[in-house]
This record gives sequence, C-alpha cells and structure tokens, in this order.
Amino acid sequence: MTAANPHRGQLGFEVDGNRWIFAFTTNALCAVEEEFDLKDISELETVLAESPSLRTIRKLFRIGLTDCHPEMSDHEAGQIMEAVGGLEPSLELIMRAVEQAFPEAAKDGNAGPRKAAPQPKTGTRGTGRGSTPRGVKPKA
Repeated sequence: MTAANPHRGQLGFEVDGNRWIFAFTTNALCAVEEEFDLKDISELETVLAESPSLRTIRKLFRIGLTDCHPEMSDHEAGQIMEAVGGLEPSLELIMRAVEQAFPEAAKDGNAGPRKAAPQPKTGTRGTGRGSTPRGVKPKA
C-alpha cells in the first residue's frame, strides 16, 4: 500500500497497526452524489449540516476510504470508525477530507472557481514575449 499524498487531498491514519488512506477524490465525490441522490456536490454541505445520521456518516466514511481501499464495506468502515474513536473523530476526519477536496472553499468560505493567474504587463523586464530587450528602459 502506498503512503497518503497530502497534495492529492489524501489523509493517512493508522488503526490497530493497519494504515488507511482517506480522501474525497473525484470518483469518491461522484459516489457521494450517487449514494445521496444529490443534484451536484454543493448539496453535500446540506447533508452534513442537517444533523446527519450515523448511517450517513458511516457511508461518507466508507466512500472516503474506497478510492484506496476498493473492497471497503459499510460494516468494515463502521469498525474502523469505532477504532478511530467513534463518531466525533470520524466526523472530524470526514470534514478534513472535504476541506482537502475543496481548498478554495476552506480558505474563504466561498466555493467559487479558481482565479486565473495574473497576466504580466507588456513592456516589462523579463524573458517573455512581451518583455523589453536588455538595456531598453520602459516608458514611465
């Protein structure tokens, strides 16, 4: 088994000597939409905000594990949740994984699209097409 890659939104943890990798990847988020019959993934916030049932939390926990552990069952996910410390630590892990999946929303509370990279001003020093040749001073 490979180690968790935080740059891909993966969270690694160990329970009873077993390493687990938890993440809400694209496939996992599609599974969430299907499992909870969501119009789109933005409705996940509603699922989590409306006092989710234990079954809901266990399903989300299982889905978060299935990308790296495809044979995961609801029953096994429930056992891992118990070993992690129960409902609160499991829900915290789910929330951390959701934040990893949507880093823009975690920073400012807005799930808007990523901003485009700033465009360089033409006529400035540098190495691009719009840069000025060496020795030429840009107009003030």
